[in-house]
Amino acid sequence: MAMDNVGNIVNGVLEARGWRGKVLERMAVELWSDVVGEPMNHNTLAQRFQGGTLYVRARSPQWTHELHFLEARIIARLNGRLKQPIVQKIRASVTTPPGMAKAKLKPDWEDPTFPAALKRAQPISNEPIDDEAAAHGRLMAGEIEDEEMRDCMARLIAAVMRSNEEKNDSTK
Repeated sequence: MAMDNVGNIVNGVLEARGWRGKVLERMAVELWSDVVGEPMNHNTLAQRFQGGTLYVRARSPQWTHELHFLEARIIARLNGRLKQPIVQKIRASVTTPPGMAKAKLKPDWEDPTFPAALKRAQPISNEPIDDEAAAHGRLMAGEIEDEEMRDCMARLIAAVMRSNEEKNDSTK
């Protein structure tokens, strides 16, 4: 019996369970910082995706205006990375300071609750490990179309194989 390719298995599970849409929606949120770049990334935060709309929190009204002007370009980039046109709109909002009426705010006000330094996920080390497990991981994940997912899956397979080898070595 031939071993199924990991890419086919992952795609099959996503389709069978109806998760593909949810995965793409989450990816739209996660890709935000890569797609918009700096300084937009420092002043906005993608929060959720619902019904074709990506909801974004902005540091100030000026950033919501900037997002409005760049909306079509950002949507095109996101959908290009997702390889499907799931993002239809971007809705940006700013949290009004507690106890303040919008009419009383100065034109250049900022959301006082917006994080000063947004915590971003740290990338996994891309240092190449060239061993049998890495070669097997690359082979198994070879047919996954998305390069980023393919590399991640190859590293995951290799890590699991190494872990299993270590367990087997320790029980001998």
